[in-house]
Amino acid sequence: MKKSLLFVLTALAMFSFAQVPYNQNIDQKCSHQHHFEQSFKSTNDVTHVADLYDMHFVHLDLNVESTSTAVGGSAHMLAKVSSPNLDTIYLELNEALTIDSMRFNGELVSPTFVDSEIFLVVEEMVEGDDIDLITYYHGDSSSGGGFFSGISSEYNNSYGKYVTWTLSEPFSARDWWPVRQNLNDKIDSVYQDYTCSSSEMVGTNGLLTEVIENGGLTKTYKWKTNYPISYYLMSFSVSEYQEYNVYAKPIQLDGDSVLIQNFIYDHPNCLPNNQNNINRSSEIMELLSELYGLYPFHEEKYGNCLAEIGGGMEHQTMTTIGSFEFGLNTHEMAHQWYGDNITCATWSDIWINEGFASYSEYLGDQYLNSQGTANSWMSSAHNNIMQQPNGSVYVPENEVYYGNEWRIFDGRLTYKKGAAIIHSLRYLIDDDELFFGALQDYTEQYTDQIASGIDFKNSVSEFTGVDLDSYFEQWYFGEGYPTYSVEYYYNDAGMHLTISHTASASFSTPYFDLPLEVKLNFGAGQDTIIKIPITSNLVSYQTEISQPVIQVVVDPDNWIINKVGSVTVGTSELQNELGLVVGPNPVKDELQILFNEESNQVKEISLLDLSGREIQHMSTTSNLSMDVADLPAGTYLVSVNDGQSIVTRKVLKR
Repeated sequence: MKKSLLFVLTALAMFSFAQVPYNQNIDQKCSHQHHFEQSFKSTNDVTHVADLYDMHFVHLDLNVESTSTAVGGSAHMLAKVSSPNLDTIYLELNEALTIDSMRFNGELVSPTFVDSEIFLVVEEMVEGDDIDLITYYHGDSSSGGGFFSGISSEYNNSYGKYVTWTLSEPFSARDWWPVRQNLNDKIDSVYQDYTCSSSEMVGTNGLLTEVIENGGLTKTYKWKTNYPISYYLMSFSVSEYQEYNVYAKPIQLDGDSVLIQNFIYDHPNCLPNNQNNINRSSEIMELLSELYGLYPFHEEKYGNCLAEIGGGMEHQTMTTIGSFEFGLNTHEMAHQWYGDNITCATWSDIWINEGFASYSEYLGDQYLNSQGTANSWMSSAHNNIMQQPNGSVYVPENEVYYGNEWRIFDGRLTYKKGAAIIHSLRYLIDDDELFFGALQDYTEQYTDQIASGIDFKNSVSEFTGVDLDSYFEQWYFGEGYPTYSVEYYYNDAGMHLTISHTASASFSTPYFDLPLEVKLNFGAGQDTIIKIPITSNLVSYQTEISQPVIQVVVDPDNWIINKVGSVTVGTSELQNELGLVVGPNPVKDELQILFNEESNQVKEISLLDLSGREIQHMSTTSNLSMDVADLPAGTYLVSVNDGQSIVTRKVLKR
């Protein structure tokens, strides 16, 4: 999903539906109610109750209209018990909707329906038993809207069309159908039948198998998908559409095509305004198939339904999209690999969906537009990330809950930083053939499944042989970014560089150990890039380069999220035989004091305040660390006396 703004939806008039009559009050206490209360209280865990069966098939048969968020019809679920015993079937449905009746294994039943939760107490079932449950319902759950409303309806002024669409991610599928919102259980196959007015069309997942004319006033669109699908990736969009299709030819299909089916507003200007961008869908799919592996739903189709959504939502095989802008189109299509085919195991791991789709925007620019365009994309992403000093790509479990969706889908962390750390991972692996091979292997390994960030880490590490433990600890679970400062001077051996870095969220991530590229520009078109291992907040690096430089550039290709504090040439003071380096600067907890050439000569080290008062004193013959964690913030002086000279450095304590 890619979002751009928060929408306020206008409530529109409901329309009526023919319903299967329900001859019992759905909220009344049934004869099994006491049994249910005892059973549920003993687990005290709705998630546990919901995990007791596996969904195999869902058939939605609904009446829908472009001018209303009201729905009505039936939802049929087939499942199998997956636990040793089950006596309660759990579903969710927005309490604003009305259940007209429910049948379990052919018999009329009376569930408990309160607070948007459905509990159906049944005779005890055992593992492998079949569940056949049909719910007849109707109503309108729209409550004024917002981006995460499960169902929305709006009017497009430019083309004069109403449109109604769904967006179930992460917790809003229940706004339009009775559902078990469980990421761990993909539904094996889904049939969807939508009846609308005869002037309208309905797009959804899978293949359109039939359009039935119902006497001139209405039509029924019948769609089927046989690929496993997560609950929140089911959808519909209804409007007065026209169909415009293009075809992609991924290299793996040896000339065969994949249908890219687009439902756009039926207005003379809509196709001309969007046609060029839609046509680029073919090259996007061909590129992503080359980088990630064959389009995972190639036996059905890919498509888009145009709607008044701010951005897009990657409904499996049929994205709901607000425009066909290149970056958005690439982002949503990439979700078919990462998000749809492979789905995040928990909402804490939403990076599995959004980080990869966002990085695909960069790759689309790099391969199909220009490297300069891609560089601008990454630079903008880095600037956005560094607007704040903290926050992790991983969403802590205590921040994942209904009503806190904007933390899950945080544009700075989930999307931009999520993309940027994949870019840095590519840099760390340092071999595009190996990097994209790892992505293809991961895609194949987890196809039609769920995965966590750790699953991805382990998959890539096994494929590449690169140990990624510290990388993920720092960049995925950790917070912040480094600020690098460089001091350099020349000695008898050549150019000597000292890299110090401070972490923006040092309470979480004290330092980042990605190797750092430094570009040395010698003028006259001559330059070289050296890669310096980073093993601590302060690193000394000696080269044999003796040629004078006119410029030193940190991370010239923008692989790493970082800021540059300073790049300075050493003074004569620095070039004495001590070669003193002090850092990181600014410092928070631990100040490192390094000497270019260590000897057995004793050095007296004093830490002074600006009045000259000595705060700490140490004697050493080698490099050392000084604990400054308890010092008040301010400016201090480090003075080193080796008996022949005195060298002083100014240090800022944060």
